[in-house]
Amino acid sequence: MDSIRLGLIGSGGMAHSRARAFEDKDGCRLTALAARNPHTGAELARQYDLPLLGGWQDLIGRSDVDAVVVCTNNDSHGPIARASLEAGKPVFLEYPVARHTDEGTALVDMARSTGTVLRVAHPEVVSGAHRQLKEAVGSLGGLLLALFVRLTPGRGARPEVLFNLHASGPPSLFFVYQVYPLVDLFGSASWVEGYAHYDGMDNAGTYRRFVNRVAVGFARGGSAEWTWAGGIPIGNAEQHQRMVLDRGTLVHGEGGWRVSSADGKETPLPSTGREISLESLFLEEIRGDRHDWRSDLDTALEAVRIGLGAEEAANRGGRVHLRDGGTNP
Repeated sequence: MDSIRLGLIGSGGMAHSRARAFEDKDGCRLTALAARNPHTGAELARQYDLPLLGGWQDLIGRSDVDAVVVCTNNDSHGPIARASLEAGKPVFLEYPVARHTDEGTALVDMARSTGTVLRVAHPEVVSGAHRQLKEAVGSLGGLLLALFVRLTPGRGARPEVLFNLHASGPPSLFFVYQVYPLVDLFGSASWVEGYAHYDGMDNAGTYRRFVNRVAVGFARGGSAEWTWAGGIPIGNAEQHQRMVLDRGTLVHGEGGWRVSSADGKETPLPSTGREISLESLFLEEIRGDRHDWRSDLDTALEAVRIGLGAEEAANRGGRVHLRDGGTNP
């Protein structure tokens, strides 16, 4: 295949980041941009000398676009990716794979049946640190409990749309990148429980503060809990991670992961970088040199199932079982 011609959809921070990354890669070039924001879209189009289209449908239909890079709000991921796959065009998709479980399932099925690459941009697949973590987990026995807590203050820069339930989904979905690693390490979940509280929610679904808790039981054993609180009165953001296994506990700190053992010793895991960028991996997958995207899709979809299953559990109260009939939030 000659140079792969990429159409970029979106003009926010991630679109700028992906544009820079792909622009630096051999064997591809940006050929068109679609953005609904006329100001940020025009700026990005000027920066890379691209034609600016108002609708993503027009971009997908262009003959000078071989593959599509989707950097839009979460609620549009499913429709855009589906249209791209229907047009036979590979997709580089920011996570989550979709806002709704049925959308995500349909996308995965379509990509598999057609063989058209659908690369969801979870970085663990190219992360040397995650590979080291996976090896450590494999040597420490079964999971007992994994804990994750993140607290963020009300001030600071963030996309306004992030705190919008309709566009971004619940925190358990827009923080799906913190669910994905545990799914990759410990497999699918049998059940999920959830709690969600939003302050200042308006009719458009925008809120100013939230608390979101998720608990899962993994099919292979062990459980995990995530707690997120955002827009809260706290000086600085805090994040804490622990994984308790049969023969040791993995603790995350400023220096990365370390193994804590029963005798009181703590051993840092080796620090390794990524072997290849996600953008380069996507280009190799389009050319048929690698096929990682197929297995990664299962993990990405399972992480979405957990996040949206937690939303359903929070709405109706009680536990949602994911493996005996599933859920379709």
